[in-house]
Amino acid sequence: MDTSTDRNWPYFRAQPECVLLPPRPGVQPSPKPPVRIFLGTEPAQYRAERIFFWSIERHRDPARAYEIYRMSDLSGFDRKGWRTGFTKYRFAIPELAGGVGRAIYNDVDQIYLADPAELFDLEMGGHGYLAISPEETSVMLIDCAKMLPLWNRSTAAREGKHALIKKPAATPGLWGPCDPHWNARDQEYVEGRTKCLHYTALHQQPWEPFPDDYSYHPNPLAYIWHELEREADAAGYQIFRPDRPSPTFRELALANEPLPAGEPVRLSEAARRLLADTGAQRLLLVAFGHEPQLAEPVDGLAVASLDLARDPALAGAGPADAVLAVDLLDRVPPADIAWVLDRSFARAGRAVLASVRARATRGFASPEWWRRRIAEAAARRLGPSWQLEVVPDPRFASDGTRTFTCRRTTDPGQPRVWALTTGDPVYDRQVEELARALGWPWESRRLVLNGRRRLPNLLLGASLASVDRRASDPLAPPWPDLVLAAGRKSVPAALWIRRASGGRTRLVQIGRPRAPFELFDLVVATPQARLPLRDNVVPVAAPLAGLDPARVEAARAAWAERLARLPRTWTALYLGRGRDGYRVTAEAVGRAGALLAEELRGSGGALLLHLDRKTPEPAAAALRAALAGLPLVEVRGGSAADHDARAAFLALADRVVVSADELVALAEACLAGKPTRLLDLPRWYDRVPFGRPLTRFGRLLVGGGTTYRGTPHQQHVLGRLVDHLATRGLVNLPRDPVELHRALLARGLVTRLGGAEEPMARPKPLDDLARVAERVRRLMSEQPSAA
Repeated sequence: MDTSTDRNWPYFRAQPECVLLPPRPGVQPSPKPPVRIFLGTEPAQYRAERIFFWSIERHRDPARAYEIYRMSDLSGFDRKGWRTGFTKYRFAIPELAGGVGRAIYNDVDQIYLADPAELFDLEMGGHGYLAISPEETSVMLIDCAKMLPLWNRSTAAREGKHALIKKPAATPGLWGPCDPHWNARDQEYVEGRTKCLHYTALHQQPWEPFPDDYSYHPNPLAYIWHELEREADAAGYQIFRPDRPSPTFRELALANEPLPAGEPVRLSEAARRLLADTGAQRLLLVAFGHEPQLAEPVDGLAVASLDLARDPALAGAGPADAVLAVDLLDRVPPADIAWVLDRSFARAGRAVLASVRARATRGFASPEWWRRRIAEAAARRLGPSWQLEVVPDPRFASDGTRTFTCRRTTDPGQPRVWALTTGDPVYDRQVEELARALGWPWESRRLVLNGRRRLPNLLLGASLASVDRRASDPLAPPWPDLVLAAGRKSVPAALWIRRASGGRTRLVQIGRPRAPFELFDLVVATPQARLPLRDNVVPVAAPLAGLDPARVEAARAAWAERLARLPRTWTALYLGRGRDGYRVTAEAVGRAGALLAEELRGSGGALLLHLDRKTPEPAAAALRAALAGLPLVEVRGGSAADHDARAAFLALADRVVVSADELVALAEACLAGKPTRLLDLPRWYDRVPFGRPLTRFGRLLVGGGTTYRGTPHQQHVLGRLVDHLATRGLVNLPRDPVELHRALLARGLVTRLGGAEEPMARPKPLDDLARVAERVRRLMSEQPSAA
């Protein structure tokens, strides 16, 4: 066995593991040298690491060989004070690469959107390393011979990160610039130009690697990463596989000194119940390094056993409908856990059971970390129930044994669904559209609310105190299996229904509940709500539904003839009253009017103007003055001439402009598929002395705000505290329209009126409704529990 690997899990190594991607079968191999990539990673970043590899597979040259070196858990480094588990590994690359040739360095929180061979083959011009700046070392192309005197294992282990960066940066000619698109950080992304996307805000990383250390929030560009993960799932992709396990796995499996055998396996009462409930009759025991044995027979249960070290494919035993992993998941190298779990779920028809030792009370190898690993593997495959028993290792953790169980079914049948409506058209449409998308029979329950609806939900609790029961639809047995509701005012009634059902009813809440998140099975959150992410929070880019199609068609018919004589093309402009801290000023609206007037004079067409009932008249007058002499139809909401002009203009217009405070109109335009532009408005603090810096400071205090690059500030302790209070229903931050703007800009659904910057992306249709419906279906097929 390679003595550079120690014998204690998670198996620190002296050298990084090399993953070879050879030329694809049937392709003439390229004569160019292999592309060498050194990846800084750690076990907790397993999801990010998998998608990093997958992004290379998606964009690589099929004729080229790629050598990817996993720098994870390297021995000889004191990691105390490191922000990540791989902070200084990068500075040992010249020595790890043998002091010759080139090497790319990447952090694990990146994905390639172009072939990394293009970076590897760049002309270096005699420089020692190329990066977007001398101090930005998260993506580099390194000349290993030139950098070896400054960057090697000795200096990386001995010197601080600041010194390791500053010394070569200060050496004339050693650093050379590279295209910034090779390290586009967060909002610097531009589709078609960005070659490597870097998710730098640790609390907005879509894969949520450290839930004990950060309170995660949605990332506007998360959809790019999640799409890659869905592709990898569909392809069944893992970095390592049964026929190609990690080098550490192979070293351990071939070692002359076998791993110690565990005690005979004793099935817990919980395990026996799950096996009985699922009807399992053939149990396969799997361990790593020995063949486990059952301590005592179980009536009606045939038992076989395998040593994964000798049979990684689990092919040696006969048919099995349940798999029990013991001395396995916490013995195989962390990099192999993913494929071992995938293989276990593929082998088991009815149930997967696992027993592991907790090496920590929080973070990597803690009970919650193991639970997430099992749940994520289960989500990739329909069917088998699962159970996880986490036993504390007295050397690392002191908590008692914990058992997590999730009973699953592939067919939840036809659940009884209630959709609660409260008369709010925006919320009611979302509830009804989600109910339709589920494909199950559903019933609407209209709630008429009384004056007590203004009381806090924490005070109302699970009650009908805020409901006028005589005017509302009846709430009586048979109770539903699922309740869909939206908005904080529906929360007390939804909680009352679940209590009346004996706790059996599942609750899906759309929007901010203003109550403890743990009371709901799912919470659907739009960006402007600023809700922190939790296991039961589903972020969406925009509301789930736009205008009612029947209403739109009726409005179209009512207005089509009235507008028929206007020259095309038609631009609809929705101008608000000034909500959420925005001010609708004559100056801002006049500038927008001048831009639109220039467009109309250049290309022809007409403007369909819809004013809010309370749009300030000076702003409206400034707009009229800017558009003087041009075809214009103006309607003010709520006026006698309205006749649902809002819906008609959206249906008939070729393109749409929406003021920054009109969030509903903005979402409706995007959901309707209209080319949409955002009319920026000044904020309240722009006219207050020191208002902008004070507001920026306030955002920093609660964990918000952006850097000079427009990327989010890193989260701090106070921000996490505010999020914790929000999840308890004790704090309700005001909604922030900018978060919705960013989400829609990132998907290419919105551009800025008069903006000179390049659109971030080509338009990506909103798929939130389908994703939420799928999540709800999965919810109804699972019954999780913990003890």
